[in-house]
Amino acid sequence: MVSSPASAELNGHPRPKPKPGATEKDATRLLSRIRELEAELADLHHELERSERRVEAMKQIGRVLGSNLELDPLLAEIVQRTTELLEADRTTLFLAEPGSDQLWSKVMEGQELREIRLSAGSGVAGWVAENGEPLHILDAYADDRFNPEIDRQSGYRTESILAWPVRDPQSSSILGVVQVLNKLEGPFNTTDERLLEAIASEIGVALEVARLYREAIERSEALEQARRELSLLFETERAISQSQELQEMLETILDTALETMDAKSGAIHVLDERGLKLEVYASRGTYANSLRRTSLQVGESVVGNVMKTGEPIFLNDLEGMNRGRIKAKSVVAVPIKTKYAGNIGVLELINRRDKRGFAEPDVNTLAVVAAQAGRAIAAERRRKEREQSERLTTIGRMLSGVIHDIRTPMGLIAGYTEMMTETGDHEVRERYAQQVNRQIDVISAMTGDLLAFARGERNVLIRKVYLHRFVAEMEDHLAHEFEDSKVELSVAADYNGVAYFDETKMRRVFHNIARNAREAMPDGGQFDVRVRQDGDDLTFEFDDTGGGVPDELADRLFEPFATSGKVGGTGLGLAMVKQIADEHHGEVSYETAKTGTRFIFRLPLKPSA
Repeated sequence: MVSSPASAELNGHPRPKPKPGATEKDATRLLSRIRELEAELADLHHELERSERRVEAMKQIGRVLGSNLELDPLLAEIVQRTTELLEADRTTLFLAEPGSDQLWSKVMEGQELREIRLSAGSGVAGWVAENGEPLHILDAYADDRFNPEIDRQSGYRTESILAWPVRDPQSSSILGVVQVLNKLEGPFNTTDERLLEAIASEIGVALEVARLYREAIERSEALEQARRELSLLFETERAISQSQELQEMLETILDTALETMDAKSGAIHVLDERGLKLEVYASRGTYANSLRRTSLQVGESVVGNVMKTGEPIFLNDLEGMNRGRIKAKSVVAVPIKTKYAGNIGVLELINRRDKRGFAEPDVNTLAVVAAQAGRAIAAERRRKEREQSERLTTIGRMLSGVIHDIRTPMGLIAGYTEMMTETGDHEVRERYAQQVNRQIDVISAMTGDLLAFARGERNVLIRKVYLHRFVAEMEDHLAHEFEDSKVELSVAADYNGVAYFDETKMRRVFHNIARNAREAMPDGGQFDVRVRQDGDDLTFEFDDTGGGVPDELADRLFEPFATSGKVGGTGLGLAMVKQIADEHHGEVSYETAKTGTRFIFRLPLKPSA
């Protein structure tokens, strides 16, 4: 830094004295020259200080460019430094809006930040943007390109203007315009023009770097969003595949959503059959119990409105949004949609654990969960509808089977009542009456089985059974079954101890297999029943000498409605046998040939714990 001369010394040297013999006129000229040199030196010193300030300002701009990639604070800092560097009153940076012909900028007016918008070609900045050329205007109001309307609105008085286009360093396309107003001392000069040109070039680089940085951040956020959504999709798919019941499935999906979204509570609300109320199918987290008791009308509260409009929503910093004991500070809710039924419910998360609250990306992520929940609910509904339809169809067919099955106990009742009328022995009549009552119980059990099937229930009453009594009773019943046929009956019991099973259902096993055997031997044959113990199992073997099981039924003999051209056949007899075996934790199988078929019915000899 050069110091200004403050005394008679010049650059640290004593002021020269006139030479001996010099005239007074020469001395005067010498002193005048010295004063001129002192003034020039002061001007050089002042200009050097200005240059140093400008170099420092340019360094500051360089440091700003290298230290900040966030666009708004970066441009604000550059604008401030530009005003200082050009010793101006005000600097405005207009940016070109992508996809339009407008320029925009934000300027401070007092304590208020106001946005200015210009069309390309409008005003000085608009002209520079449209033509891509700089402008140096000494008197703004004398130039037709100047728009005084902004001055009138703001109360500012524009005098001189220096405006420069900001270009993309790669494509040279116009990114904006930097405009400097009102030089504080004198007009703008060529040095100011060169400085502003350099600054505009730096701004172009800064805008390009900020754009690349912003795009990198957006790509990173998009990748993170995609990663979260894929992870969530994987977890929900795993939950669906591993869960057996809808309730368990939805709760697992909610647990995954709460963990991924860092939320405290959540619920899946599903529209009821009347389409009026939202019922909670699953709830998890802090307010799980309170949510489970919640019932909302369509259009009521945030959840009801999402159901009504079908539009997702997220709300933060909530006040007065309590539902009973649920104190919601932040909420995100998305509709649960299905392909065929449309909106069927709402997935809601309450209270994010951090202070950020929920945001738009959370809505997109939660929509993935809602889609999976909708798929699970829709699949369960279709399954139930299919089961109901199949059950109704089955009930219709079972009715004919039950009517067919009732013929046996009805025949026995008719036989016993006829014998009761023919005997005067009280004890015999009492025994026949007991047999009639048993057959009535059989009929009642058949109708009970039908109703249980209609309700989707399976009931089995395991009781202690004395085999010798049960086998004797079944031998008597089967004798009536084959009474009008040419089939010979043989019943043998190698085991006469105690067993545990449902007597009524086991009677149906005997009757259904015997009836099949009778139909397989229309011209007569042999039907043998053998009861024996096989380790820990009780085994019933039924042998007939019919023509064997047809090939087309070999793989589906125990399926409902599996028949092979039998007149009046329902295909339910052996399916019922298989169901009874399953209910007793047993099994049924068969062996067949052209000379006959054997059915093996096996169940545990002792009741399972």
